[in-house]
Amino acid sequence: MKLLHIDCSPRLVSYSRRMSAAIVEAVRERRPDAEIIRRDLGSTPLPHATPDYANTLSSPSTLAAPLAGSLELSEILIQEVEAAGAVVIGTPMHNLTVPSAFKAWIDQIMRAGRTFTSTRAGKEGLLSDRPVFVAIASGGTFQAERSWQPDFLTPYLCAIFSSIGIKSVQFFALQATAFLDKVSAPAAQARALAALDLSAIEQNQTTQSDQPPSNNSGSFHHA
Repeated sequence: MKLLHIDCSPRLVSYSRRMSAAIVEAVRERRPDAEIIRRDLGSTPLPHATPDYANTLSSPSTLAAPLAGSLELSEILIQEVEAAGAVVIGTPMHNLTVPSAFKAWIDQIMRAGRTFTSTRAGKEGLLSDRPVFVAIASGGTFQAERSWQPDFLTPYLCAIFSSIGIKSVQFFALQATAFLDKVSAPAAQARALAALDLSAIEQNQTTQSDQPPSNNSGSFHHA
């Protein structure tokens, strides 16, 4: 199987990177045959949407006859998702939501007529479902009873992935990282990843290339 591993932190050594690496290692222990597709959005940011890309997506007529080269990057990124039997993402929470580097990736894979279609009931995903594991690092707290800040990251990603057909998303939050040190960090990370469930990996051994798109209801899990 292929595993798409995405990191979003601009810091080359970060809590979200450590957590995503730990998830990847857990997957490889379970599936030694896993081939890693690496996409480091933190160290190698994607360009934000270009005028040609925006103009191509602006209407059904221009989408039917795209400007030359305008969809090349989008197609590469979408095919990376399609090829992967599972996706592992490490991301910090920036200003209550995803960092801009992650948003640039999202804007390229959310493509009308390719990964979703618009209906009167909303967006309908065109990709087949596959497990996605999202490791989040936050300087403050956003899930505890006395949270210091709201959470616009996890509901946003739930909506985004659902819109393209991916329902099986697990979140793992390492919170209050601003107050962690070298002694307390490993235990905190272990607690954050304690609910990691890799059973979906075994249930998803094929990708969209050899099976029709799935519209299963699925579920979202917060660890």
